[in-house]
Amino acid sequence: MIILSVRTCLLVAETSLSSLDSIIKNSLNNASTHTKGVYSQNPLTASEVIEMANSRVLTLAATVRPDGRPHLSPTDFVAVDGIFYLGVDEATARYRNLKQNPAVTVMLADDRKRQAILEGNAKFLDMNSGTATRVLEALKKKYGWVTDALAEFQTTRAFTWKAK
Repeated sequence: MIILSVRTCLLVAETSLSSLDSIIKNSLNNASTHTKGVYSQNPLTASEVIEMANSRVLTLAATVRPDGRPHLSPTDFVAVDGIFYLGVDEATARYRNLKQNPAVTVMLADDRKRQAILEGNAKFLDMNSGTATRVLEALKKKYGWVTDALAEFQTTRAFTWKAK
């Protein structure tokens, strides 16, 4: 049973990596000339983006308030089995915003070494699920705390860059 679970996790992770690599490539193909010029020079691989998500880099999330104004705040962000998750406390503006509009952009920045801008949607998890348990463990390991709500971050566009 454990071996099947590990194999399943590896298959999900491989599929997620392949999917994220495709999203990075497709985003660049459909980008403006300026964006292509900046982000096509030395893009990160999906594995590098996942490594960033699990390291202590500056991570910000932009959501949309009900009145249409943007809201930007630091966020808890991890990758588990190749899938990204946001930690969100229910008392925050981010939580209220995402409940009304799941659109979110996440920026990961490691000084001037590398950055990733990920656009997508948030889908809240059942906090009693096995996935939520694994994500909470990853948040605890990374940050030393957990949040009272979690959302899977479903990437639709990605622009990444690293120094040469």
